[in-house]
Amino acid sequence: MTTFLLLIACGIVGGLLFFFLHIPGGAMLGAVVAVLAVKMLGHVETDTPHLFQLGAQIAIGVMVGNMMTGGTLLEIRAMAPLMFGSTALLVVAGALGAWFICRSAGLDAGSAILATSPGGLQAVVGMASDLGTNAPAVLAFHLVRLYTVLLLAPLLGWLLHRLLPHS
Repeated sequence: MTTFLLLIACGIVGGLLFFFLHIPGGAMLGAVVAVLAVKMLGHVETDTPHLFQLGAQIAIGVMVGNMMTGGTLLEIRAMAPLMFGSTALLVVAGALGAWFICRSAGLDAGSAILATSPGGLQAVVGMASDLGTNAPAVLAFHLVRLYTVLLLAPLLGWLLHRLLPHS
């Protein structure tokens, strides 16, 4: 248990450091990097206690639920066809990606599907952990995708703003 408390302390320090450096998603990325560094440098091996995982998932659920407002629900209703269409495209792309990953990287099917699925990092990695799949691989895929989007979104937004007619 003391080893896990050390990892929590390192995660807090790393998360705060990246947050104060204004790195997008820095609190989570900093915690991941700090814990990974401690584990790699100190050869620390410990499991995350189930109650800690449960508490973290509940906290994330509260955070996401708190973001929803009546206005958000109206926006969702108005854009539902577009949301379902874009989600269908992402699911098809994810299924093709999962098939490719299974074939070329040897990742099990459940991990590959979660690694390529559309969805929030916390939810998908939490589900991977609950299902007993390769959660670190799922996390790695989602982190790469998340930071690629964060890096490219401003450029793509600027390009679309320049190329598309304005209403």
